[in-house]
Amino acid sequence: KGPLIIYKEDQGISQAFRNLPGVTLLNVSRLNLLHLAPGGHLGRFCIWTEPAFKVLNDIYPSNTLPRDLMKNADLTRIINSDEIQRVVRPAKEQRRPSIKKNPLKNINV
Repeated sequence: KGPLIIYKEDQGISQAFRNLPGVTLLNVSRLNLLHLAPGGHLGRFCIWTEPAFKVLNDIYPSNTLPRDLMKNADLTRIINSDEIQRVVRPAKEQRRPSIKKNPLKNINV
């Protein structure tokens, strides 16, 4: 994904950037994690306008910032841990359908 431009009021910003491929425009009141970190990968280049940065304190006051729900973000390590694997049901064995053999071509049938 290309850069993300976050604005407060559209004063011609969408017209200015509409022909640039890969540039995404987003209103500050519609912030979304899927836009900020697409695919779960952090580090997208975000360009903030000054009014959008000032409004951010009104949207998220300093005492109500979103908190992490998970302390450890290594999900594969959590799933493969002994504590989880002890509780999880074992994987079912998949039966393969028997291969239909043609008696006209196969002598062993």
